[in-house]
Amino acid sequence: MTTDDAMQDLLRAYPDGVSFDPMALRLLRQKVPLGDSEIEGLKAKMLQIDGGLWFCQEMILDDEPLLAFREQATTWLKKQGCFSVQKLLEGFREVLRHVTTPEHLAAFLRHLGFTVARWRKAGLFCFQPPPTLDARLAAISETIAEWLDEVDGTLALNEIEEAMPHLTAEALNGIRISFLPEVHEVEIGGLPCWRRAEAIPLPDDFAEQLTTAVNTLVALGEKVSVKNLQFALNLSYRIHFREEYGLQAKRTFMRVCADYYQGPDDVFPKTRPPRARTSNVSPVGKRVRRPNTRFGNLGVPIGAELVFAKDGRTTCTVLDDSNQVEYKGEAFAISKLAMRLLDASVANGFRHFSHEGENLWERRKRLEREGNTFDNQAAPRVKGRETDREIIGLEGSSLSPATWRSYRTDGRNPRVAEWVRRVDSGEDVEQIATEAGYAISTVRVMICNHRLYFKVCELNGITPEASADV
Repeated sequence: MTTDDAMQDLLRAYPDGVSFDPMALRLLRQKVPLGDSEIEGLKAKMLQIDGGLWFCQEMILDDEPLLAFREQATTWLKKQGCFSVQKLLEGFREVLRHVTTPEHLAAFLRHLGFTVARWRKAGLFCFQPPPTLDARLAAISETIAEWLDEVDGTLALNEIEEAMPHLTAEALNGIRISFLPEVHEVEIGGLPCWRRAEAIPLPDDFAEQLTTAVNTLVALGEKVSVKNLQFALNLSYRIHFREEYGLQAKRTFMRVCADYYQGPDDVFPKTRPPRARTSNVSPVGKRVRRPNTRFGNLGVPIGAELVFAKDGRTTCTVLDDSNQVEYKGEAFAISKLAMRLLDASVANGFRHFSHEGENLWERRKRLEREGNTFDNQAAPRVKGRETDREIIGLEGSSLSPATWRSYRTDGRNPRVAEWVRRVDSGEDVEQIATEAGYAISTVRVMICNHRLYFKVCELNGITPEASADV
């Protein structure tokens, strides 16, 4: 009897799995007469789940579902390089037999010739080597980091999940924690988001107040802890600081404090982890910030009509070479319009509009593949600590790098520019804050920073960046 013939007999007699333990083997041989060599041949073509029963492919999936199963796994590997085993299980749970856990499915995938490994606390991954799984996940983190750059550091979690359907929430969170320590979870308008620490609209004097608090604690011999820093900042600003600015996570709070601290003491040694350092892969190099997407760089002319991808009917008109469009007689930044049409707190507008039948984000990626560069065509940036240039504030003293960074971030933000226009037209800050999903005090600070940005630029002879006053 050939191994294939024995397998067919075994499948008919034991469709729900078979045991080759000595006691069970006696009963098995009464139905299917097998020699020791035939049993070893069967085992070579079967898989054992959790040290228990043995199964052949046909016991787990019929031919048609098996074909679809292989096709889905192969497609994700070709396009993404890896995927969460749990995600594949969720898609095929209804047709899989005897496979009920990610561990079971991992064993089945290995049986089919796929490579599977567990990665830290993020679950089981099927991946296509080379490179290593660490390198695959690091590349995914770079993609997410680029998306965050495109939307000023804040992105709705559901947008990330939709763009990466091959990964579970557990996997995404593991990638964030391990490779993007500067990114944290926050709710904006009730919507779960990922946000860079530098995107938090902190008060313009936060660096000074924090440095004073830390230096005072050090001088008194007190521990620079979350509790002590929180107490000091609450007193300085007369608010519940961490709650007001969405810094409830202790690690994120201490990381932000480490980034803004300007004193000489090394009091935050454990809050500055490298972004992608693992035991199996070399550290990922420092990521250069991806230039902003602009209509001019995409070859989309002023006056061009853009089509909203979700319904294929709603249109808007390009107003400038940067990111401004006209919709129903009003001017919007393209991301602002996307948020309005999607009823979302955050969105990258270039992902949701198309020109001449081509999605604008896909257009950018195509142009990049063709070797096009994306120069922002803006005045050179002042880089604070990275340059010797001193920025003078309105009171005649030097601004700290952190303060200048806050001014510049809000000064270049089209969304804040619109808030300023609305306030100048008589609208209440409270209404604007409610619509934006921010604390009232946060919106006030961002508006103030926007105004100060242009005043400080004028005082220092700096040309405001092109995207600032829109």
